[in-house]
Amino acid sequence: MNDSATQRIRELLWRRTPTDAEAAELQNLLAAHPEARADWEIESMLNEALDQLPEAPPVSSNFTALVLQAVESQENIRSHTDTRWSLHRWLPRFAVAALTLTLALAGWHQHEVNERAAMARDVAQLGAALAASAPELTQNFESIRRLDDSSPKADTDLLALMQ
Repeated sequence: MNDSATQRIRELLWRRTPTDAEAAELQNLLAAHPEARADWEIESMLNEALDQLPEAPPVSSNFTALVLQAVESQENIRSHTDTRWSLHRWLPRFAVAALTLTLALAGWHQHEVNERAAMARDVAQLGAALAASAPELTQNFESIRRLDDSSPKADTDLLALMQ
């Protein structure tokens, strides 16, 4: 269907009743495209219903200016009440972020505690297995442990002799 002709007839039907020539042109278009007849019938019924509506009351001559002024005042009110860093806007977001961070840290801490407990259990089992399998390895354990003393004690007897 020719869109420009269809749109022209549709806009004409919105404004007034068609003349005989325009009605004939519409009938020719609908005969050429019968699939569009249902749309035109709905359009026609809508136009008839709109024609039966009562006339709108007249508005003041500065109606547009009043509407624009009301919109502008609403925007000013909204801009004053909706600041960028208002507490009631950001507090729920901070609370959710803090809760998420707290839960993540608690989970990580629990994981570390479980890992350390498992490592301590494994070392204890290994030590017990070594002591049971080869007791000569742990015979001089205290001497070996003192070799890695990070803060050695001063030998007071040796220091007294040297003075």
